[in-house]
Amino acid sequence: MNDQIYAELKRRIVLLDYAPGEMLREKDLIAEFGVSRTPVRETLIRLETEGLVRIIPNQGTMVTEVSFQNLKDVFEIRSALLRLAGRLAAERATQPEIDELSERIEAMKREADPRTLMRLDMEFHEAFNRTTKNQTLVKILGILRNQAVRIWSFIPSTDDYYAQIPADLEKLLPALEARDAQTTTDQLECHSKRFVEHVREQL
Repeated sequence: MNDQIYAELKRRIVLLDYAPGEMLREKDLIAEFGVSRTPVRETLIRLETEGLVRIIPNQGTMVTEVSFQNLKDVFEIRSALLRLAGRLAAERATQPEIDELSERIEAMKREADPRTLMRLDMEFHEAFNRTTKNQTLVKILGILRNQAVRIWSFIPSTDDYYAQIPADLEKLLPALEARDAQTTTDQLECHSKRFVEHVREQL
């Protein structure tokens, strides 16, 4: 149950269903999810370690602000780790995992709603990261991506940008099947750089 509460609250924060600076009340979350205080408290502590909320004694839990100042730092770290993820994924991804990635891309092609596309893109990258079989890397990349998606949710995006996302990701599939680490990492880096440029254009 803890993981389900965590996943739902994280989704709301990352996609800005909870606005930056909004206060989250434990008693409201307890009532909503029908659980005791412990799983809600543990979830909020977990979200605080990932920089998504800040627990304020005697007041509640505040959703952290979207920080454009930290954007450069996030992308510098994420860019380096993406290359590692690309290499490990090319070495370790199984065919069923590649098929799952393909199915996720097809779902993105059929979707027009920007918020849903953001969620599907986030889920694709989570699935891709799992193919590395490195849980520490999966966790760190997840934390960094959450920060990136919050910024993405905060800025306007064009239909052309959204339409290009599945095409970008689809280029990863033949590279993974061929165990081509160089092409996999190059495609990941290209996808990431295009996102960075898109954010810069909107700031």
